[in-house]
Amino acid sequence: MSAIFVQRALSYCLGAGSISLLGSRRRPWLQIVRPETEKVYLNYQLKQLRLAHSGPLEYFWDVIPTDGFYDKTRLRVRGEDLHRAYALMYPRDKKIITPQVMSICGIEGLTALWSDRGRVVGRLGKLRTRLSTKDNHVIADWCNSNGFPCTLISREDKCYGIQFDRDSTKHLINSIRPHIHKTMRKTFVRVPALT
Repeated sequence: MSAIFVQRALSYCLGAGSISLLGSRRRPWLQIVRPETEKVYLNYQLKQLRLAHSGPLEYFWDVIPTDGFYDKTRLRVRGEDLHRAYALMYPRDKKIITPQVMSICGIEGLTALWSDRGRVVGRLGKLRTRLSTKDNHVIADWCNSNGFPCTLISREDKCYGIQFDRDSTKHLINSIRPHIHKTMRKTFVRVPALT
């Protein structure tokens, strides 16, 4: 079993990916769906998975039509090491982010999450996740314990994401810059804050 492959699969699941059991044999498949404008980044993710996997890797491309101008490109990957990644992130057939998953993913997982959900708004870094409040707490605890002080963005007992202060945003960007693909560096550009 390749530990690097499991780390990358879990990291991509923090972002836009998901693992599901498909077919009559219920084998795990990693699925990543992105707009066709991000196909270069999707190719990069496939290359990283292929380099980390110890044996042959099955993968399929298809296009999901949308109502908008750009369609979505879907990448589906199957390998023997995905069983371990599925067991870690989906212990009861439901996606759960645990401290163990965050410790395995490390800065690579935070990089994948930032690539998909992170933005700099004004001078603050914000991760607008689509995760449960408990999962956001786990990610925030990992960030706080690894030198990235952050707070939760919440309203009415519902957590929408994680916010980094000015100094923490600079430290975060400097830490994930070597791990992020050049096409996703657009997430480092400031978006004007609404007043």
